[in-house]
Amino acid sequence: MPEDGRNALPRTIIRRIKLARVTLWWERAWPALWPATGIAGGYTLTALLGILDNLPAPLAKGLLLLTVGGAATLVYRARHALTLPTWDEALKRLETMNGLAHQPLSAYQDEAAAGTGSDTLWAAHRAWLSKRMSSLRVRHPRPNLAEHDPMALRAALGLSLFVAFIIAGPDAGARLTRSLLPGNFTSEQQGRLDAWITPPTYTGVAPVFLTTTPDNRPLQIPTASSLSAQVFGGSTPTITLNNEALEIDARTERSGRAYEARTELTDMKGTTALNIRQEGRTLGEWQFELIPDTLPQVMLLDEIGISTRNSMKFVYALKDDYGVTALKATLALDPIFVHEEAQIFQLGEEPPVRKGFSPLIDGFVAETIETEIDLPLPGVRITDATETAYKDLLAHPWAGLPVTIQLIATDDAKQEGASRTVTLSLPARRFTKPLAAAIVEQRQRLALSPLNRGSVAGFLNAFTFDEEIFEHDSSIYLGLRAAYWRLVKARRPGDLDGLSTLLWDIALNIEDGDLSVAERDLRAARDALTEALAEGASADEIERLMQELKQALNEYLTQLENRATAGAPPTPQMPGDGELVDRADLESLLEQIGDLARTGARDQAQDLLSALDDILENLNTGEEQQQSLTPGEQELSDAIDRMAEMIEQQRKLMDDTFQQGQQSRQQGQGATAGAEGETQNHDGSGQAAGEAGENQTASDLEGLRERQNTLRKQLEELMGELGEKGQPTPGPLDQADRAMKRAEDRLERGRPGSATGAQGQAIDQLRQGAQALADAMMESMAARGEQSASREGGEETDPLGRPLTPSGNPNADRMEMPDENDLQQARQILEELRKRAAELGRPQSELDYLERLLRRF
Repeated sequence: MPEDGRNALPRTIIRRIKLARVTLWWERAWPALWPATGIAGGYTLTALLGILDNLPAPLAKGLLLLTVGGAATLVYRARHALTLPTWDEALKRLETMNGLAHQPLSAYQDEAAAGTGSDTLWAAHRAWLSKRMSSLRVRHPRPNLAEHDPMALRAALGLSLFVAFIIAGPDAGARLTRSLLPGNFTSEQQGRLDAWITPPTYTGVAPVFLTTTPDNRPLQIPTASSLSAQVFGGSTPTITLNNEALEIDARTERSGRAYEARTELTDMKGTTALNIRQEGRTLGEWQFELIPDTLPQVMLLDEIGISTRNSMKFVYALKDDYGVTALKATLALDPIFVHEEAQIFQLGEEPPVRKGFSPLIDGFVAETIETEIDLPLPGVRITDATETAYKDLLAHPWAGLPVTIQLIATDDAKQEGASRTVTLSLPARRFTKPLAAAIVEQRQRLALSPLNRGSVAGFLNAFTFDEEIFEHDSSIYLGLRAAYWRLVKARRPGDLDGLSTLLWDIALNIEDGDLSVAERDLRAARDALTEALAEGASADEIERLMQELKQALNEYLTQLENRATAGAPPTPQMPGDGELVDRADLESLLEQIGDLARTGARDQAQDLLSALDDILENLNTGEEQQQSLTPGEQELSDAIDRMAEMIEQQRKLMDDTFQQGQQSRQQGQGATAGAEGETQNHDGSGQAAGEAGENQTASDLEGLRERQNTLRKQLEELMGELGEKGQPTPGPLDQADRAMKRAEDRLERGRPGSATGAQGQAIDQLRQGAQALADAMMESMAARGEQSASREGGEETDPLGRPLTPSGNPNADRMEMPDENDLQQARQILEELRKRAAELGRPQSELDYLERLLRRF
């Protein structure tokens, strides 16, 4: 086609013709190039997978030459398909694509012969052709490769190459370079490095993979981390840490030689440098800075106290960077006391062997003057927490003796941190039965010096001379005789194991009968549940321990009741008029603990269990004589009682207001739904019924407002009386008065829904005010030297002899626990989760998520 004919075409048509030539060329070339492309892709795949790296150099070169030669041969054979289509072929393709008949593109390039017609007619002809060509479109190439590759190997090859690039990672470029120049890389220079650092598990830090050489900033690594470096292929590498070579373990694998070095990063100050080289090449180098593991801290926040039941009260704070895993208290006998006892009992001297006694062997003279007791942790790996713990050491052989106590916290690295040392005398139980007191005294002598076993055995033998005194309980007699013969036949320290516990149980049985055993079981059940909650035990285990605690508490209260019924001595009895512990209160507290544990609120369950500890440890067992209240204290007590009644009335009023609000909303919805029906009610009965409902609602709201007004006046009257008597008026009472006023105004405006919010605030402020009054009364009693918070007549105390807060929880000022509505909502959410998890029609991802949510329950 002459160039002038081509130039006659519009530019847009020329561009489309050129594009059609390229499209036609690709449709011919791609099927012809596919065999050669497949061979090259297969070679690239072997290179990316590292297969070529493990081949000998001659074989790798031969494979490269074979690949290049085969691909070139295939390309040569298909050379005819690689020529660019002609201009006419492109015109024909474009006309065919667009369904143009009579070859308008070729006709447009024609020129009119001279003298054959009018130029005007020829111009009109070209205009008509141009109009037909205005809608020309170039379609996408259609090489129809499926005919040449019916097994779709091209798709498999593409997917394989994609996966191989991912597997090779940052080493992909190097592998491709080695595959193209196999003669320049010997097998001894083709090492691949994998290095990583694994911090200790307890740090919670993820492993650090050393994939690339970082900038000048050193990596921050926890101390005691493990460094691992592996080199695959090549000769033996050199791995140095701060210029010190590490020991390398070489092994042979299917893919070739492998080298590995491991070490622990500890005791390194400043910057630590890691360098890995092979055959003069640097495979990798990094710098680290070790983050030190600080010592755990434990601090006594208060002096070690003694509860009403003679348990030791520890209030301490814990802190550690990765978490405290264990806490113990070390007890050591006062050195001065040990010296005095050594002279009294002549420690270190072998007494003469008495008739009937086995000779002593080495070991009995080694006296233990230190011991340890475990203290509970509020959770697993505590990083920062404050805890209060009670420990019953009445059964310890050192009870009543002066000791030094120090708390020691331990972390996962076995590092220890210690608190200050406190010196005090361990609390001791007062036995009223002479025989029980004598047995405990001999038990302590034996614990301080096993060399006194002969003297102790003599006392025990003397205690059993009069068998008639044991007629009511032969187990005491048999226990004393068993202890006597164990002392007589003892030859080594292990023969006395358990003897101290046996003598203590005998003394408790003499003193209290089954009550002491029940108390011991109660403490053990409580400690077991505390430990299970802290360690995150399973829901089944928590439920089992809850049942054991309920049974132990029930047995203990039963024994208390039996003693009171039998007219036993005043130990133990409840404060005031001798009323025993109210089972309902304690059972309700246990139910709340169980509900919190079942709904996953383990921390709050632990807080409530601590409240139970306070209750049990401060239980007034009747050993202390009750004291009367002063007039000022009695006034505060009466005020607290009146406020408790107000809180109960305000709570009932809030419930009634809430129900009224619900009814109002339902009536409003019913009125809206019945609006159309009312237009068809010709007798007017519907309108009359609506007016009657509105009048009833207004009457109910007025009644609620009057009740709220009465309560507010009672509060103002109480505040006035306190002021007249010179008693403190807590600030929360003023806030409660204002909240009641807001609730009254909202009820007057017919807004019961918003009134409940103000009523709830009033209840909260009333509780805080009552607690402030209780604190003031306690301070007054403490100033008079009172040892308990009991009130005369027992009506102002809770079932455990402590000031009763209006909320019913004497520890309400120290914790914020969920109310019944919160617990009910938690139960509903839990049931809904279980319901959805049982619906198999849901997506698997959602079911897995629900299972993870329910796993902790």
